[in-house]
Amino acid sequence: MTGMEAAAARAGAGVAAPAAKGLYRRFWPKTDRASVAGLADDLAEAVAQAEQQLQQELRAGRGSFMHVRFTALAHPRSGEGIDSAEIDEIAAYFDRLEQQPRRLVVLGEPGAGKTVTATYLVRGLIELRRNLTDARRAAEPVPVRINTAGWDGHQDFSGWLVARLELDYRLRPTVGKEMVKRGLILPVLDGLDEMDDDDATGETRSRARALLDRLNQREWLDRPVVVVCRSTEFDHLKQQGRDNGLHGAITVTLDPIPTGQLDRYLTDQQHRIGATDPAWTTVITHLHEHPDGPLATSIRNPWLLGLTVTTLRNTPQAATVLLDCTDPDTVRERLFAAQIPAAIAGTTDTDEFRDYTSDNVEKWLRSLAQHLQHRRDTGRNGTTIRLDEIWEIAGSTRTRLLHALIVWLAFGVATGPMFGLSFGLSFGLAAGLLGGLPAGLVTGLVVGLVAAVHKFPTAARMAWKVPTRTRWRGGLSFGLSFGLAIGLAFGLTAGLSFGLVTGLVSGLAAGLSFGLAAGLVSGLIAALAVGLAFGFEAGLDTNAEDQLAMGIDERRLIRDDLLAALFRGVLFGLTFGLTFGLTFGLTLGHGLGLTFGFAFGSVLMIGLAAVFIFGLATGRFFAAVLIFKITTDFPDRPTAFLVWARDSGLLRVNAAAYQFRHQTYQQWILHPHHDTAASPDPSRPAFR
Repeated sequence: MTGMEAAAARAGAGVAAPAAKGLYRRFWPKTDRASVAGLADDLAEAVAQAEQQLQQELRAGRGSFMHVRFTALAHPRSGEGIDSAEIDEIAAYFDRLEQQPRRLVVLGEPGAGKTVTATYLVRGLIELRRNLTDARRAAEPVPVRINTAGWDGHQDFSGWLVARLELDYRLRPTVGKEMVKRGLILPVLDGLDEMDDDDATGETRSRARALLDRLNQREWLDRPVVVVCRSTEFDHLKQQGRDNGLHGAITVTLDPIPTGQLDRYLTDQQHRIGATDPAWTTVITHLHEHPDGPLATSIRNPWLLGLTVTTLRNTPQAATVLLDCTDPDTVRERLFAAQIPAAIAGTTDTDEFRDYTSDNVEKWLRSLAQHLQHRRDTGRNGTTIRLDEIWEIAGSTRTRLLHALIVWLAFGVATGPMFGLSFGLSFGLAAGLLGGLPAGLVTGLVVGLVAAVHKFPTAARMAWKVPTRTRWRGGLSFGLSFGLAIGLAFGLTAGLSFGLVTGLVSGLAAGLSFGLAAGLVSGLIAALAVGLAFGFEAGLDTNAEDQLAMGIDERRLIRDDLLAALFRGVLFGLTFGLTFGLTFGLTLGHGLGLTFGFAFGSVLMIGLAAVFIFGLATGRFFAAVLIFKITTDFPDRPTAFLVWARDSGLLRVNAAAYQFRHQTYQQWILHPHHDTAASPDPSRPAFR
């Protein structure tokens, strides 16, 4: 080996070693005590932010508080009450529990405020955790509220918990697994009563009980955990297991709101918003005079009391119809039926949402509910859906096929102008028609194969700076070493190909010699270009911990993925344009070659590969939008609709996903019982 070759080998090793280390840390971040403790703090802040947002959405107003109390039982079978307090004090109560591990069951009737109670518990425990010393905080678990509806009843619970942490908070699985293993995650399991279908029989009926059994087995028996469930369903689960449900747990039960507080709460809400409609006074007076009537009996839970406030605020005439109800079931049906008209009436921008009629909104919500039910039936999370999953509503198979078809057609159509820039418009268009569509077909098939592998891709995100780490050095090292390998392979391939062509003219030996020399030169330039491109992309890409530290906006998932796809398209389009330009320049002339290369890179790679190949989530999202425009089963502006439904109180946000405000309302949407007396027509001037 010559001195130059040895120096080149040492230089290559010097570049490859840090690149390999950076690549390793990218997928397997540090899991030592200090690193995991820092990531746990980041997770706690992200959870606190998400729970605060959810809590504000679930309450009737930002500054409102319903005085819901809980009663604690020392032994669920004894019925002996030992403590009672407001739900905003539940974190302090949990922190004072003396038994170890601290295990708690929160029970309540439908709409009793169980999820709101869970948010108070999680936020309160995180606040207590913030006040600990660094050493104690490093050992204190992070409370995380998890909806259990997506657990299939068979998979390992710890593994599923790690997957939920990755999906909800983008926590790297290796880090999540280490946190769970070290006991740094306190799962607050919400929605146990939503795991089993009421009409199901056999195996599907045991999912909730199977989850309790996992929590009672050796791995989780000695760990803290909180379970939130409806009282009736939990009693059934105890009967199935012939035990107390969650071994070693204290049970707290949410109490109904006292009837004497209903009229006072509505009066406070009326004064808070300055409502002058006489319907407020009529309803408040009725509750005061009939404390045991059907209306007062029905709205003694926070969920229906909040719906009453929404109805009074937006459609007061629908609220007065509640006074004629003769039983609580009719009150609930009319309150549910009034929510969509109330949401439409509360919309100020009527031009932007002019197609948001009661019939359309109900149809769109039903499509969403049916899809969530289908996900639940197939063992997936049937409670929440992210924006980058909304394409599934249009039909997974036809959306994937349309996505591949769009890539095929766009690839073929764009090939004509690309050749036209290089060889003249007439020849270019002919070449595009003859060669573009077959090339597009190949690209479409590739996209289809990628879609088959990545059935449910998540949105990507790029950022110039993240608070967790410095990425540029490792990214550039990885990019240069990767580019060197690609460049050498490209150079040898191009050199041999070009050498064989020129060898037919000038002799095989001379042709191969010239071809290899030209190929190696182009390969080195390609290595530099590709390396810088990959390094720059790796420096801007974000992993799960980065996104966790930056926070996740559920409304920007597709926008972030689109921007990431466009960036990759521009970067790699120009890179490959330069590479192909150099290659064709050696054979066709430098000017013509560079023109061809940049045309190939900028027109084809940027315009097509960016969105539909680099951004799988974006490509499927826009393919679904085209389907929605044709079928009208869902709005053709899904983001705007989901944000509107959330702002109107029909949906809520859980981490970065949307879900129905309440499970009972989701079931009503699936099986509505229309009551015209409670559904005024929004098109009437008086309604507006």
